[in-house]
Amino acid sequence: MPTRTAISTTNAPVPLPFFSQANVCNGMVYCSGSIGMDPATQNVVEGGVGDRTAQALRNLSAVLEAGGSSLKNVVKVNVYLTTMENFAAMNKVYDTFFEHPKPGRTCVAVKELPMRTDVEIECVAHL
Repeated sequence: MPTRTAISTTNAPVPLPFFSQANVCNGMVYCSGSIGMDPATQNVVEGGVGDRTAQALRNLSAVLEAGGSSLKNVVKVNVYLTTMENFAAMNKVYDTFFEHPKPGRTCVAVKELPMRTDVEIECVAHL
């Protein structure tokens, strides 16, 4: 039976007690959703969806690094937006974080996200 190891870092926002920042299992890192929260203040960053996209990806990068991986190893991303009107602004920032070949990705609009933010991103990466 495969073992699962929880990942935790202070370089990303502290998760609620219901989930881990990520889990490593069978050579893969499964990251929980990340919002544009500053880990130092535990507040959502101000500005536009691009600012929060960048912070969410920096948070995921920190979690991946704590788990022995990196954004370069991401194979799948799920992006949740509260309105597809933010799609272009999110993509503009998102594109700067990933090299070719880009990971597979799904992007959907949802009714609402935690802390009234407008973007949440989760990913899966290999070690």
